[in-house]
Amino acid sequence: MTHRNEHKNFIFYTLCLVFSSVGMVSMLPGTALPFLASQTNVSLDIAGWVLTSSSIGYTFGVILAGQLSKRLGPRYLLMTACALLAIASPVIPMTHIFWILLLAQFTVGIGSGIVDVSINHAMTLTFTDTLGEMLNKLHSSFGIGALTGPLLLSLVLAVFHEAAWAFIIGMTLAILALILLTFMRLPTQLPAPATQPTTQRAAGRSRSIFMQLALWLLALQLFLYVGGEVSFGGWITSALSQAATIPLAEAAPAATLFWLGLTLGRLAGGQILKREWLSEKALLYLCFFGGFVSGLFAAVFIGNIWIAFAGSLFIGIFCAPIFPGVMAIASRRFADSLSSASTVILVGSGSSGFVFPPLVGVVLTHVGIGWSLLIPALLLLAIALPFMLVKPETREIASVPGETF
Repeated sequence: MTHRNEHKNFIFYTLCLVFSSVGMVSMLPGTALPFLASQTNVSLDIAGWVLTSSSIGYTFGVILAGQLSKRLGPRYLLMTACALLAIASPVIPMTHIFWILLLAQFTVGIGSGIVDVSINHAMTLTFTDTLGEMLNKLHSSFGIGALTGPLLLSLVLAVFHEAAWAFIIGMTLAILALILLTFMRLPTQLPAPATQPTTQRAAGRSRSIFMQLALWLLALQLFLYVGGEVSFGGWITSALSQAATIPLAEAAPAATLFWLGLTLGRLAGGQILKREWLSEKALLYLCFFGGFVSGLFAAVFIGNIWIAFAGSLFIGIFCAPIFPGVMAIASRRFADSLSSASTVILVGSGSSGFVFPPLVGVVLTHVGIGWSLLIPALLLLAIALPFMLVKPETREIASVPGETF
C-alpha cells in the first residue's frame, strides 16, 4: 500500500510538471505579442492570429487524442505532447517569418490539446475518490507555469533584450517531463458496476452520449470560460501597455498576477472542497459572478496600472476553480464514455480561441481598450446560464485504457 501511495504521488507530481511546461509555453506568446509582431513585421491585430493558430492546433490535438486514446494509454500520449512542446517552443521567439510562427503555435496547440485529454484520463484513473480536489490542485501547476512565464519574459527582456531564453526554459521543462513520464505507470482500470458488463455499458453509452443535452451544456460552459481566460490572459499585457503608455516589461506583471490568481485560486478551491466549506455548485457560482465583477473593474480602470493589476489578480482567483470544476462534473457524469465526452467538451473549449482572442484584438485596435476587456468579463458571467441547466450527476466509473502499476 505504501509503494502504491508513493507511486500515486509520483504520478501527480509528474503530471504537475507536464502542466507547468504547458502553462509556460502556451502563455508566453500572449505576453510577448508586441515583440513577436515586431519581429515578424506584422500589426498587433494580425499578430493576434497567433493565439487563434494555437487554438486551432488545440482543437486538432483534442480530436487526435480522443481517437488515439482508444489504442494508446495516456502516458504515451503525454510523452508525444511533451515532445511537440519541446520542438516548437524555441521556434516561436526565433523566427522572423510569420507563417512559421503560426505553424509553431499550431504545434504547441496540438501538444496542449493532447495534454488536456490525456491528463484528465490519467487523473480519473488514479484519483477516483478525490477527483474534484485533485484536479484543482493539478490545474494550479498550470498557473505556476503560466505566471512564471511572464516573469521570466519580463526579466530576460530587461536584462538581455531577448525573449528566446524564456521559451528555452519552457522547452527544458517539457523535456524533463518527458523523461519522468517514461517511469510513470498508471492503473489499468477503475471499479465498474457488477450489474452490467463494462464493454456493454461503454458501447451503449458511446452511442447515446451525443444525444444528451448535458454534454453540450458542459461543452458550452468551457467554450465561454476558455474564451474569457485566453482573451484576458493573452491581451491584458498589451492592453495595459497601450492604455497606461508604459513599456511592455512594466505591463507584464498584469499577466503574472492573473496567473498567480489562477494558481492561488485553484489551491484554495481544492482546500475549500476538501474541507467542505462550500459545495462544488456554490463555489462555481461564486466564481462566475466574482470573475465578472473583477473583469469589469479591470476593463473600466485599465488606464490605472494598480487597479488593472488588482483586477488581473482577482479575475484569476475567481476563474481558477471553473475549468477543473466543470471537468470533474463531466468526468463523473460521463465516466464510462470519458474519451468521447472529453473530446466533445475540450473541442468546444478549444474552438472558442477561434472567435474571442481575434475579436478582442479587433475591438482593442478599432473600438477601444476598455471595451475589448469587457468581453472576457461578460463571457465569465454568461457561464452561469448553461451551468444552471445541468444537474450534476455522480456515476460509478468504468474502465479506461491505461497501464498497470
